[in-house]
Amino acid sequence: MSAGPFRRVLVGWDCSAGSAAGLRAAAAIADGETGHVVALAVLRPVPHGESQEDRAAEIASLRRQAQESFGKARDTLPGPLRARVSLKLAENSDVARALCEYADAHEFELLVLGRHGTGGIMHPRLGHVAETIAKKSELPLLLLGGQS
Repeated sequence: MSAGPFRRVLVGWDCSAGSAAGLRAAAAIADGETGHVVALAVLRPVPHGESQEDRAAEIASLRRQAQESFGKARDTLPGPLRARVSLKLAENSDVARALCEYADAHEFELLVLGRHGTGGIMHPRLGHVAETIAKKSELPLLLLGGQS
């Protein structure tokens, strides 16, 4: 494994300030010549109790929200970095598994996540997705601090 710069970096995208920070960090450490950063938004499926039309509308709304928040974060990057980042969308109820499988299938070299867990400086806790990935994935993981 390379210590960097990385050619392919995956960012877990959940529309949060942490994922926006992850996007900035990933863009900064990706190889300037050939590096590419993909933000993956994993949308949880809408419950089956809803009508087909309601489910479709809810998913469309989630997609728009992910695209809009990504666009705003992407626009804060310097011009050359902006061209090297993109957003992908997936539907899965298991966010950690979806991120790991996507990373493996597309040969990413690094996964970047914003941390949402709570805990103090002496007893930090990872968010559920970050903790699961840290335990199960062989892919290097960069965690960015969250709210304590």
